[in-house]
Amino acid sequence: MRILRRLILALTLLLPLALAGCGGSDPGNLMMTDGGGDGGGNLALFAACTDNSQCMSGLCTQQSYDRSPTPICTYQCDASDMNPLCPMGCNPKGYCKQAN
Repeated sequence: MRILRRLILALTLLLPLALAGCGGSDPGNLMMTDGGGDGGGNLALFAACTDNSQCMSGLCTQQSYDRSPTPICTYQCDASDMNPLCPMGCNPKGYCKQAN
């Protein structure tokens, strides 16, 4: 019975990740969609997300966040064009830097 509960828990945790990966896009591209920037959603910076439309930033990605287990809401930026909405500045991959 304990094994069955653990299996159900594992499936419950993995199902959203599997569903997010079932799109028709290139599996090598970890960005959920192309992400404009005007959002429309209400998730804040660095909140877990599954689609750009969920984020205030309009960008949901895991591309630049190696330690993040899921895609997160973020903004694009770079050293020559700092985004004032990135409180810690930009990381080397061109997205808001997360605090360690």
